[in-house]
Amino acid sequence: MKQAQEKLGPIDMLVNCVGTSMAEKFEDIRIESFRRLMEINYLGSVYPTRAVINTMKERRMGRIVFVSSQAGQLGLFGFTAYSPSKFALRGLAESLQMEVKPYNIYVTVAYPPDTDTPGFAEENKTKPLETRLISETSGLCQPEQVAKIIVKDALHGNFNSSVGADGYMLSSLTCGMSPVTSITEGLQQPTELVTETTNLLRLAPGATYNDHHV
Repeated sequence: MKQAQEKLGPIDMLVNCVGTSMAEKFEDIRIESFRRLMEINYLGSVYPTRAVINTMKERRMGRIVFVSSQAGQLGLFGFTAYSPSKFALRGLAESLQMEVKPYNIYVTVAYPPDTDTPGFAEENKTKPLETRLISETSGLCQPEQVAKIIVKDALHGNFNSSVGADGYMLSSLTCGMSPVTSITEGLQQPTELVTETTNLLRLAPGATYNDHHV
């Protein structure tokens, strides 16, 4: 990374798109596989970001993208090793955005759905039936489509990047207290608050609420 900057100049946008996946039941996954996925999917994004962050701060400009996954927004059957490594990117991104925003550096976390790549084909070789059935409900996106959306959101300084209507709804329901970088993202958080409050009321001891009344 240092050699690239010396030869080509400072990096304006870093896209951390390194990653690998596996889909197996928890008890069938070797312990070293948990470590391997964290090293690739999480630390594989930490190292390049560390390499460019000081230069971006000095220049007071930059864009940093972390490519997570919809499996980094909610845990799924068969992804007990994969999902945590993608969830970790969100925690990193949220913390980092707070640190670098005063330097005019914006962080984007992308949550792409299943995408037609060689990695996805490899993942399907060991995917449990339950995971496959869940996966088939959302369809398969093309890499070019996903890449265009991610770059567009990064250039606009959006913190969250999702693909399609399903992706937008999932981001709305799981946004929590993510940094707000647009009016749309600002509206997502109250929506989630209402949803979570409704769920708590339904679960409260002695509650008589139902879908019709709430």
